[in-house]
Parts: sequence; structure tokens; C-alpha cells
Amino acid sequence: MAKFRTRARTLDLLGRQQIAGIPTAINELLKNAHDAYADNVDIDYFRKESIFVLRDDGLGMSKYDFENRWLTLGTESKVINSNTPLPPVDKSKKHRNQMGEKGIGRLAIASIGKQVLIITKVKKSEELTVALINWQIFELPGLNLDDLIVPVKTYKKMPSLIQIDTMKDELINSLDDLLKRKLINKVKHTEIIDTISSFNVSPNVFSRKLTRFKSFEHEDASGTIFFVSPVDDILNSDIDGDGNSKEATKIEKMLMGFHNTMTISHPEPLLDIVFRDYRSNDDTYVDIIDKEHFFTSEDFEQADHHFHGYFDEYGQFKGNIRIYHEKNFEHIVNWSGNSFNLTSCGPFEINLAYVQGDRRHSIMANEDYARVTSKSDKFGGLYIYKDNIRILPYGDSDYDYLEIEKRRSKHAGLAFFSYRRMFGVLSLSQKENFKLKEKAGREGFIEDQAYKNLRDILKNFFIQLAADFFRDDLKAGPKAEIWATKKNELLSSHKALEKREKQARVKKLKFETALNYYFENSRNGLIEQEINSILINGEQLFNNIYSLRDPDVASQKIIDVETQLREELTSYKRSILVPVPRGFLLRGELKQDYNTYLAAIDELEVKCFQPAIDKIDKLVEKAVDEYQIKISKRKRLEQAVDFISIEAKKINIEKRKTTQQVVLDINKRVKDLTSDLMIDLDNQIRIVKDKFKHIAIENESDLDLVAKRNELATEITAISDRNTNILDAVIRQLEGIYWEKDEDNNYITSEQITDALGEEVETLRERIHADVELSQLGLAVSIIHHEFNSTVRSIRTSLRDLKAWSDVNEDLDGVYKNIKVNFEHLDGYLNLFTPLNRRLQRKKEEIKLLEIKSFLIDLFKNRIDRHKISFKHTKGYAKGMIYGFRSSFYPVFVNVIDNAIYWLNESNIDDKTIRLHADEDGSVYISNNGSLIDERDRDRIFSLGFSRKNNGRGMGLHISNEVLETIGYKLTLDEPRDGSTVTFKISMVEE
Repeated sequence: MAKFRTRARTLDLLGRQQIAGIPTAINELLKNAHDAYADNVDIDYFRKESIFVLRDDGLGMSKYDFENRWLTLGTESKVINSNTPLPPVDKSKKHRNQMGEKGIGRLAIASIGKQVLIITKVKKSEELTVALINWQIFELPGLNLDDLIVPVKTYKKMPSLIQIDTMKDELINSLDDLLKRKLINKVKHTEIIDTISSFNVSPNVFSRKLTRFKSFEHEDASGTIFFVSPVDDILNSDIDGDGNSKEATKIEKMLMGFHNTMTISHPEPLLDIVFRDYRSNDDTYVDIIDKEHFFTSEDFEQADHHFHGYFDEYGQFKGNIRIYHEKNFEHIVNWSGNSFNLTSCGPFEINLAYVQGDRRHSIMANEDYARVTSKSDKFGGLYIYKDNIRILPYGDSDYDYLEIEKRRSKHAGLAFFSYRRMFGVLSLSQKENFKLKEKAGREGFIEDQAYKNLRDILKNFFIQLAADFFRDDLKAGPKAEIWATKKNELLSSHKALEKREKQARVKKLKFETALNYYFENSRNGLIEQEINSILINGEQLFNNIYSLRDPDVASQKIIDVETQLREELTSYKRSILVPVPRGFLLRGELKQDYNTYLAAIDELEVKCFQPAIDKIDKLVEKAVDEYQIKISKRKRLEQAVDFISIEAKKINIEKRKTTQQVVLDINKRVKDLTSDLMIDLDNQIRIVKDKFKHIAIENESDLDLVAKRNELATEITAISDRNTNILDAVIRQLEGIYWEKDEDNNYITSEQITDALGEEVETLRERIHADVELSQLGLAVSIIHHEFNSTVRSIRTSLRDLKAWSDVNEDLDGVYKNIKVNFEHLDGYLNLFTPLNRRLQRKKEEIKLLEIKSFLIDLFKNRIDRHKISFKHTKGYAKGMIYGFRSSFYPVFVNVIDNAIYWLNESNIDDKTIRLHADEDGSVYISNNGSLIDERDRDRIFSLGFSRKNNGRGMGLHISNEVLETIGYKLTLDEPRDGSTVTFKISMVEE
């Protein structure tokens, strides 16, 4: 009697060659972990060592289960069979529908690497089952499964390298036997033995370096660990992808979204999955499937449009459609593809979010739009989940199973949807959709009648949605009006804003140029030179008067020269004035520059212009005295007033002309606009009337005539409504022109109110961003507070223990000293946290200033020595004390000294010095002779976000000042002390 025999290559055919690739294989192992009732799956890939570790905390397997289920091909592992009992379930957890049915998922491991060490354990057992499998053996032709062995052992604890070597020897001996029997050739024999010999993983040692590792060495522990080595090189490519591409890598495409976590009320994920990619030997890793990289429920809620509903057993959709967060429609989409008979696929749910492809058509904020579209570019698509487990490859935008992209390429104007702008889920269940079965290779569903029904229903759904809601032509339905109107409104607003921003950029650039020109002239002393030049020229003009013989002519000449000089000064003063900014919001550094400029102009008035006027007066008096000329004081005063009056009138006449011209321009533009709108309406009416001649009224039914009338009326009302909306907007703008005189006879305009509101909004927005960053920093410090202290205490205790050993063992003495020196070096930096941590248990005290300096030396000694900086203090500082919280003062000193070291190093001077001083009133001064602080930066160095450092965050001085203010002190920039270029002052706030 003949029998079927199973070749060893069957495993390779069913496993490695059946699975599409490593990402699919890993996905299959995740499903196995789900079926084993695991809560956590950890994947650790050590590139340099070529070791891939996948572990779960599921039910695990006994030796019997492993040999009789895991090593048995077919479906008996998970499906009901009268001869084989079902696998165990975790009765303490909710029942899970089994995702694996073919019994080949375990064979997918062969895709990852050439061999695998499996360690598994069940609860209530002290034994670990360990197996070593080399997959290369199963690729050899001519071998039957009966010819091969799989070493399987049981141990009480994690096996050592010696125990693993024993299993390797067993495998090698079996290969030697096959060679003797001439079932394999020498080349393959050597190749496979080299692979086995290279496997040097010691589980009991290696497991200690695994993050979140749960020991198997207690009775209640359970789970399975796969150690795969060497790993197929293709995994690196699958993880890295094209480094220059914005596309998702293969690993990301296949493993992201294993559970549905994107919809608002998504089910709780059953598995917590982490994939750590260790790219070097420094124990740092990248979590390549970090949940934040994928769509979140926040992303889902912020999208422009939402579609949620259910397809019944006949394929008919009924659900809610929300357009632009403005209008909800209860909508039905009929499907007649199955002649309204029961479908084979069964009922299912869809929940989908959609983002407009053009930023100008989206209601999302810029940051949100950029964040979500960057995700949708990589991961956009309609994902299919069965009992909340993703079915591959659905969701991959390259897999156009609904022909969405195909329709776009043919009818771009009508095919609204795109995978790269949608993200959502199709929810199936084993109970309702059991006829939808996956292919053995996990490349989607078997393409039978059930799958055909599902695909046809969805294709019809998207085609119908596009027609019902997203058309703006004459064939658009009534429900499409919301989208078309809002889209056009957003586009118009965006264009208007874009135009305004463009104008604002031009004005801002002009303003910045004028401001920079002023500061450059001020820095170079050109302003003082120009004023002096006017005065020198004036002296020469007055000297020329001496040659005039006629006293009356000379008298008039003196008045004329005085008027000329005053006019030249006024004209020059006007030339250096930077006009008040208009048409853009003044904020940030530019606002601070402008405020500095205003202060500088006031200072110029006092130090330069007013003294120049006084000098002109003295020149007049000198000329009168020397030439013995009498000048009419009334005439002189009258001419001065006339000059001022003429100048004032000249300026106001120019502004009046400009204002009148603007009014005329606006008036003309409004008239032209209303005329154009009326012409458009008149043309549309003529077009509609012209269509009458093409309508055969006698041959039309009443119903058709009503439809035709509505169609023609819509064409006219559409233009009319557009015109009305435009004119309403113009009216609102004109009505928004506002001014009012206040009690001080000043006028308040709508522009000032708008600028003030805009400035307040920007200030609040910047403050929110800063507060979020600071709060995250605060949370991080509070979290590490306890762990940091306990860790340092533990290290110090261990050092004392090591010291005791080194005292009696000379061989350890060198090791101890080396560790101690390095730890003390590190501890100098770590001690920075000690005063900060005292915020949690702090108290006020008298702090000697020399204690603060000692702390600073301990902290910065290496940097100070490296940059050859002298760190000095005065006698006043040595005697000084300051009262308050150490946790408040220490960080301030640290920040100022840190900045001083940086700028001293940047200055490249030879004698770098930091000097500390204190006054008797308690004020403390921190000085250095490094780079000067620019006049414009004197105030804004304390502003949040301002920094001149490369990659500086601009937080230190701002936070320092705020911390001091809470305890009654302040940090200011003082006049540089002797021998210094920069001096900061810490002093009490005056009450």
C-alpha cells in the first residue's frame, strides 16, 4: 500500500516562500501572540550582533504542546478537531477569536533569519521548554521530515551558553549522520554547521540587557521568546527604506496600526507592541513603530470630513456624514450589485476621516494640517480590521484594492477621494464576516464571492459619496452645496490672506531695512557727525555775516541763517525717523528693536538735537554781540513760528492728499466691483434666456419642465448669491473703518484696536508654546527626582563596599580608584540637581556667597580650565550673604556663569575673566570681559525664546528672572564694572 511522504522542503515552501516578506512574518508572529492571550510583545533588533528577539507574555507552551502542536503542520494548532483538544485559553481575560488558522504562522520565522532558539514556559510549571531550529536544513532537496531532528530540552531556568552549545552539538551530530548517509553534500554540510556554530547567544546573560524583560524563573511566569540569528540583511532595508524618501518603510507599512487606535471610540488595544532598533552598541534604540508616529484619535477628530456608518447584510449603507464640522447628514448609499440579495461578506462598519488635499481648502490649523498630512502621506488608507486585528495589506496606499487611485488617474475632476488623504477603519468580525478568509501568505483575502461583494460595495460607496457631497459643477446634488460653498469661502479667505501677507512682507522688509540703516548709522557715529557738520557749516555762515556793511541786511541774514540751520536739523531729524509700522503686526525681536529705536531717538533728542538747537542759539547771540547788531526779537520769534507752521502744514497737506487719493481709489474700486457684478448677473440671465430656444416645451412632461425650471433658476441664483456675499463682505469692511476722539483729544482708530488684539493673540500664543515646553520639562524633573536620588545613593553605597574590598585586595585598588575618580567627575554634574530637587522640601536660609562660588567651581571646573578662564571674586563678595532658597538662587548663578563661559570662549580674547562682587545692600554682580551685548539686545535677552547662541533655546535668563521675582529679587543687566564688558546684577525688588 502506497503512502504520501513529506519532504523537509515542505516547511520552507509553506513558511519562508509562502510569506511575502519579513514585515508580514513579524505581523504573523504578533497574531500568534494575540492568540496566546499576551498583553505585551517586545521586539529587539540588535543590528551589530545580527540578533532579532521577539518575546511575548502569553500563555506559552509546555514541552508536550510544543512537540505536538507547534511542531505539527496543518490546522490542528488552533481549529476545532475531534481528535485534538483545543489549545488552552486564559480564563481571566476576555475571549479572543483566533487569528491564525493555517498552522503555518510559526514557519514565518524562517523569513527573518537562518535559525531560531525558542524558549517558552506555561504558568504553574517550573520547566522552560527550549528548542533550536536551523531553517537552512529544510531548504535541502531529497530529505524527508523524518530524517531531521529538532533539539528540544527542558531547563529549570534560562539556559546558559554551555547548555545551548549542547543543543548545537546535537544538531551538528544529526548533520554529520546525514552526511555519512550521503543525504546532503559536503558543501551544504559545512555551510550549515558554520551557521550553527556562529550562534553564540547565552539567554541567561542576554536577557538581562532586554528592556521590560520579565523573568521566567518564577512559577506564575509564562510566555515565549524567539532568538533569531543571524538575521537576513533585508531587514535593515525594510526598516530604513529610502533614507531620502518621505514614504513609509516596509516595516512601518506592515506593522503600524496593528490595532485600531485612530477612531474616537476605538476598542482598547489588546497588545502593547514595541519594536526597538539598536543601531549601535551603546544601548540606545529607536522605537520604529512608536504609536505617536501613527494616526491618533486627535488627528481623526481634527480632519475636515468624517464618514461613519454601517453596511447591512444587503450591502446598503446608512450612517452619518459630517462635512467641514459644519453640517451632519444622515445618509443612505444604495448598492444594487447583488440585486438586493444577502451578501456573502456580511454586514460591517466603516469609520473614515478625510483631509482636503489642498491646504487652502482645509479648515485645519496650519500645524495640525502639516502634522496629519505628513502622516497620511506615509500611512494614509482604509485599514481593514477583523476583531480589531489588522488584515494585511489593506491600509497600504500602494495596494489600490478599491481602484481609488485608478479612478483619479482617469477622472481627476470627479474622483474626489485619494488614499493619501484618508485614514480610517473597516471593522469586521469573525462572527459576522466568517466567509472572508485570508490567503495563506497573508496577502489579503481570498478573492472569492465574499471578497468580491465587499470590494464592490466599497467601490460603489466612494463613487456615490463623491457624487453626493463633493461636486461643484451643474450636476452637483443639494448636499454638495455645503462643501462647495465652504471650499470657495476658504479659498477666497486664503487668497486674501496670502495677498495681505505678501503686502505685509514687503512693508515689513522696508521697515526692517530702515531700522537696520538707523542702527548702523548710530553704531558708526554717522548721526553725530551729520549734526556736527550742520553746526560747523552754521558757524561758517555766521562768520560770513561780518563782511556785510548794512546792519539791517546783517540782522536779516542772522535770522535767515538761524532759520536755515533749524530747518536743516529738522529735515535731518525727519530723515532718520522710521515711520510707525502699518499693514503688519509688529512683534518679537522686531518689536523689541523698534522699542529700542524709540528709546534711542529720545536719547538722541536729549544728547544731540537739543544741544544742537542750543548751540544755534549761542551762535546767534555770539553774532549779535560781536557785530553789535540789533535784532528784533519779535521778528525772530515770528519767523521761527512761521517756519514751524509751514512745516506742520506741509506734512498735513501731504497726508490729506494721500487720504483723499485713497478714498477716491476705494470709491472707484467699489464702483467697478458693483458694475462687474451686475454685468455678470446680466450676462447669466441672457445665457439662461438664450437656452429657451433649445427647449421643446410641447414635448416635455410637467415633471421635466419643473426640473428644467429649477436648473435654470439655480444658474441665476448662484450668481446672485455670489454677488450678495461679495458685497456684504465689502460693506462689512467699509463699516469697520472706525475712529473716535478720546478725552485727551487723541484719536483711536480701528487699526490700533486690531493691532492691539493681534499683538495680544500672538503674545498669548507664544506664551502657550513656552508654557507647554516648560511644563514638560517640569514633569520630567519631577519624575526623575526620586529615581535620581535613589540611584546616586546606591552608587555611593556600592563604592563604599568596593573600597572595603580594595583595602584587602591590591588587585582591586586600581579599579576602585578609577571608578571613584570618574564617578566624582560625573557627580559634579549630577550635583546640579541637588539644590533643584530641594524645591520639594525647601526652606529659606542665609547662604554664604562663597558657598555658591564653591558650587560653581565644582560644576564648571573642567570647562573653566579647558577655556583658560580666571574665576575671581572681590572682598565684598567674600563677606557677602544672601537670604532665600538655594533652589531659587543656584540655577540663576549656573545660568549666568554658563552664558559667560560660552561668550568668553566666543570672544577669543587672551585674558578671560569672570568676576563676582557684592554690595553691602545685598546686591550681587556677575561680570565678564567677553563679547559686548548689542544695544538692541539689552532688554530682549530676558525675553522667552531670544538667544544669540547657536542652537540656543532662549529660556535661561527669562526663567531665571521669573524665578527670582517670585522670591522678591530681580536679574538685570547693569553698567559694566571696571575691567568688564558685561555685568549682571541680582538685587532685591524695591517695594
